Amino acid sequence: MQKPTTRQGQIELIIQQLSHAQLREFVREKALQDSDFRDTLLICFADLLSSKEPVEAKYQQMLADMIKRHANADGFIHIASAQKLVDSIRQLLDAARKATTPTRETTDLCLAVITALPALADKMDDTENHLYVLMRTTCTTLWECYSVLPEMRQNELFERILHEYAQPIYLDLDLDSALLSLLKDWAKTNKTRQTACLRQLEQLLKTTQNDHWRKNYLLEQTNGLLGFWKS
Repeated sequence: MQKPTTRQGQIELIIQQLSHAQLREFVREKALQDSDFRDTLLICFADLLSSKEPVEAKYQQMLADMIKRHANADGFIHIASAQKLVDSIRQLLDAARKATTPTRETTDLCLAVITALPALADKMDDTENHLYVLMRTTCTTLWECYSVLPEMRQNELFERILHEYAQPIYLDLDLDSALLSLLKDWAKTNKTRQTACLRQLEQLLKTTQNDHWRKNYLLEQTNGLLGFWKS
């Protein structure tokens, strides 16, 4: 019998020959030794553990532990370690996007990632614009989840993203546009949500004072929303 040459074929052949007990032991040992594998496992099979309670705090702690592992003694993450950290976070997001992952787990992980980005900006060399890419990926994942959520959960998610968008730090870091894209789309057929978005932009405009760039930028966003909703 010819042995498979592709990696997938080799893996399939090995799995076919392993006993259930051997597989269980391998997964257990791998999860204990490899933190990235453990985090992925906990997301992929979270439905075996989860309740209906929010689990965002769990993911916030998971991300905090990941950030700590990749930081140096001074708590800073240099460019090589930054790439490894971002790869690990993207692996979590990829696992969260699988159809088998509970939607609550996916949305709460995404919210945890979003809220972690501003703090991470002060601790990481981001010359490669990792934070911007992570924000885009995370918001895309939330958008994918939105349509399958019950109406109450959709409203909760809209309010939460509006709350995050209201924090000036996202604009300071050029991370606000992905959040606004979600709000713009989710409010397209809902006048109440449109009003909430416009009021929030109005509040942000009041804080610009003599910052003409910020004022013009927010006015452009406002006009962009109005034009999109009228189309």
